[in-house]
Amino acid sequence: MSGRMYSTIRSVHLFLASIALPFLLMYGLSAVQMTHNGWFDMKPVVTEQTLSLPKSLTEPRWIAHEVMDRVPAARGELQNIQYTNQGITLRIVVPGTVHEVRYTPATGATTLKTSVAGVMGMLNRLHHAAGLAHDVTSLNMWGWAVAVVSLALVLVGATGLWMWFLRRTERVLGAVLLAINLTFALVLIVLIRRAGP
Repeated sequence: MSGRMYSTIRSVHLFLASIALPFLLMYGLSAVQMTHNGWFDMKPVVTEQTLSLPKSLTEPRWIAHEVMDRVPAARGELQNIQYTNQGITLRIVVPGTVHEVRYTPATGATTLKTSVAGVMGMLNRLHHAAGLAHDVTSLNMWGWAVAVVSLALVLVGATGLWMWFLRRTERVLGAVLLAINLTFALVLIVLIRRAGP
């Protein structure tokens, strides 16, 4: 392989790694938070307010739209719809913020309880965000970004292995490190599977 080709592969490797690095840091930090929850202050800031919506609304989406019209900050994805004897409860959610709505059809009386998590709470929710079929455009954009970064990581690994293979003086050491990492990963996977229910 020519020096120019090697230089091109190395540049692609570094470029893709630079794109992936912020996402890896985010996922790594949020993974530490989930594993060691006690190390972080995860208590959200909670506020509550009352609203007066039109009576006899039966569709949760209508209720959510009415709430969003009156409280512009209460925007997000509709989740956890429940019908109770008193009325309808639902949540409007974006990563790190939950707006819990309790609506009484007979009177239109509505309670909006908002819980805002800190940065770690938001990262925690982003860690779990998945898919490309959300009602919120920003969450769909996040899903696409994660897909692109996942592909970038595969290419980082492929280009890294290719460059390592081309450097004959480092093949033995690289093979040993690769074998150690693969063994560690496989052992960890087996242990996690055995620890399951």
